[in-house]
Amino acid sequence: MTYDELVSLPDGELITAVFDRVDGKLDGADFEEGSSALTSLLSEPERVLYTVFLLEVEVNNGGLCQFFINSSRAAAPFVSDSLDLIGAHEFRALYDGFIKKYGIDDSDLSSFDSPTAEAFSAQYDRYPFDEFDGEFYALGSLDGRLAAYVREHIESF
Repeated sequence: MTYDELVSLPDGELITAVFDRVDGKLDGADFEEGSSALTSLLSEPERVLYTVFLLEVEVNNGGLCQFFINSSRAAAPFVSDSLDLIGAHEFRALYDGFIKKYGIDDSDLSSFDSPTAEAFSAQYDRYPFDEFDGEFYALGSLDGRLAAYVREHIESF
């Protein structure tokens, strides 16, 4: 897709198209080492898009716990700053408040490894994720702010 085609897309399609480009750069990346792949392979705007997109998709699909369990957790150390950079300060306050209150180190989420369905299910009982998820949903969508950020940094994609 050319630059002109990309910038002419509606917001939702733009976010998806740019995410697909960024995700493609990470094909084959080893997330066992944590977030280092995101810092070495992506520019800051790409990392912000990747982080916010995955956070919203995962929380909307299965909650914050799912974000911490899945490979998306490699983006967790970037959540706070990424939310700030797109102007989603109320989302950052919610996220930061939750991880601080429950002593969750988002730079080491290895305790969320879930090799079995039972282990996966048990993760939901560790913290009151439903409370976080409900507050997250009540704040609305991040799409508008993410699209504005992407348009502002379109040359980075």
